[in-house]
Amino acid sequence: MKHMRARQEGLTVGGLMFVLAFIGAVVLFAVRTFPLYNEKMQIVSAINTVVSHPDSAGMSDKDIRDQFLKNMYATTNIRRFDAKNIKDFITIEKPKSAGDPKKLHLKYEARNKLVADLDLLLVVDQEFPVRGNEGGE
Repeated sequence: MKHMRARQEGLTVGGLMFVLAFIGAVVLFAVRTFPLYNEKMQIVSAINTVVSHPDSAGMSDKDIRDQFLKNMYATTNIRRFDAKNIKDFITIEKPKSAGDPKKLHLKYEARNKLVADLDLLLVVDQEFPVRGNEGGE
């Protein structure tokens, strides 16, 4: 028994294949997931630029959407949104009471193929208060 223990060292071929397959699966998942989250972060950044603009609280709903599209086309290569479908993805909710701000509601889904018939689905359903000149002059 002692003799066998001295000879058993290192990683077997099966163990090595398992480790490589696991690393490959993690890398594949990361490579397929990153574009979805990157797109979401670019969209959220464009929305935050619009809702924190000093004049945003006084803008009409159409102006807010147009400003968002302008930011998207200027700063990203995402072409998911356009003037025809923007109302499907972005709605602006009126304030419920006098002191509340308007809210911009973003809702969309993005897909990316993982392998074969499996897709990754990112569901974005987020609200952003239209702050405007909050606490400003």
